[in-house]
Amino acid sequence: ICCNYCIYKFSTKISRYIMTTKMCWIIQNVGLASPRFCYFRLLSSASIGVRAEKAFKIYSRRRLFDAVAQGDPSDLDDLFLYLMETMKNLTDDEFKEPDTGKTCLLKAMLNLHNGWNDTIPLLLDIAKKTDNLKEFVNAEYTDGYYKGQTALHIAIERRNYYLVELLLKNGADVHARAHGEFFQNIKGRPGFYFGELPLSLAACTNQLNIAKYLLENPFQPADIAAQDSMGNTVLHALVEIADNTEDNTKFVTNVYNEILVLGARINPTLKLEEIPNRRGLTPLTLAAKAGKIQVFAYILRREMKAPECRHLSRKFTEWAYGPVHSSLYDLSSIDTCEKNSVLEIIAYSSETPNRHEMLLVEPLNQLLQDKWDRFVKHLFYFNFFTYTAHILILTVAAYFRPTKKDGVPPFPLRHTTSEYFRVAGEILSILGGVYFFFRGVRHFRGPFCMFSPVPCDSTHSPLLPLSQLKYFKHRRPSLKAVFTDSYSELLL
Repeated sequence: ICCNYCIYKFSTKISRYIMTTKMCWIIQNVGLASPRFCYFRLLSSASIGVRAEKAFKIYSRRRLFDAVAQGDPSDLDDLFLYLMETMKNLTDDEFKEPDTGKTCLLKAMLNLHNGWNDTIPLLLDIAKKTDNLKEFVNAEYTDGYYKGQTALHIAIERRNYYLVELLLKNGADVHARAHGEFFQNIKGRPGFYFGELPLSLAACTNQLNIAKYLLENPFQPADIAAQDSMGNTVLHALVEIADNTEDNTKFVTNVYNEILVLGARINPTLKLEEIPNRRGLTPLTLAAKAGKIQVFAYILRREMKAPECRHLSRKFTEWAYGPVHSSLYDLSSIDTCEKNSVLEIIAYSSETPNRHEMLLVEPLNQLLQDKWDRFVKHLFYFNFFTYTAHILILTVAAYFRPTKKDGVPPFPLRHTTSEYFRVAGEILSILGGVYFFFRGVRHFRGPFCMFSPVPCDSTHSPLLPLSQLKYFKHRRPSLKAVFTDSYSELLL
């Protein structure tokens, strides 16, 4: 009886295996099943029975997170079989923190031991076998504080080159954006703005080796011109984190220089430094706007000796004789003939830090001196004498105006020399007032657009008062600005 029972059990297992294999082959050939489904169907009842005898592990989020936090892959021995038998994925909601969206991979990345966690390769392998690798490796935080942060961001923040390489090999997105509140440049709130993108994070944390790998890896090279939600490139991000200290300036300028060279080598036609952000600011004008004087001076005076990188220079030495030398400077984005120029930003942004010190940076000081010598002093003297004459004529005309002793307005015109001079003075005062009014409007919204946040062709638009209100909204006057020269006149 025992032998017959054993033969019966053996034949039953064989028949189940043959039927399951045949069914899997049929389903696969008609395109109705994946290899994962076939693997699940091939699990024999014997294996299920063995798992049941061993108290088959049921993996919950807490158990999974505890295992990866300890970094012990032996606690995950049955994870793959559990996922196969239950037809679940590691990115299912039951395996994520409900408040943050954190997955077990993100948990493992945050719990490295001596720069490594043995469960990370195992988790990636399981995700690959369950056809869920791309979604798993690119899973991100969903809460408002760390929204968008992925495992790649964490690997870069942990300065772990090997993990960056491993994640990219498994399909990590090099253009994932961490745009939560912690990663925004919000004054008065704790956080770190680095430009949202992995490349910008590597650059802003002084990891040139990782930045180069992101740009040159064979899996998914990063776009060096990629912009974040504010339109900032990696160069803008470097300017943003500058703080004018010696150590910070040294690393920022070094990384800035290397990124420029890499960009020229990867895409020779790309003008990376001329890409504006959403405020219309290039890295140079952003440095001027934010008062980052050390980075500002470096960009203005950057000179590269290598022939293949010479076109990236803004300073070109013509000749040198001992301590004397002659240099040419690239004035693009510097002179006031361009919108959002450096001189315009420094001259008219009263709240810009270090604005007076930046005017002393070469070549700005020489440019201002040349402007004064060539034409500005003549304009200044002309305007000065014209305004003085207008005030004198207005004063004299007001002094000799008729009073109540001369009757009731309108006063009759007396044909005397003094009366003619008085009337002429009043006419000149009116014409002078009209001239200064329209000159002020032209300066305020004129062809040079020195204050213009909207296109220059709106000068004669009937919406001029509305555009003026828009201007004052963007440049709200402060108590300090009220006492600035000519500011009260501009308000009038």
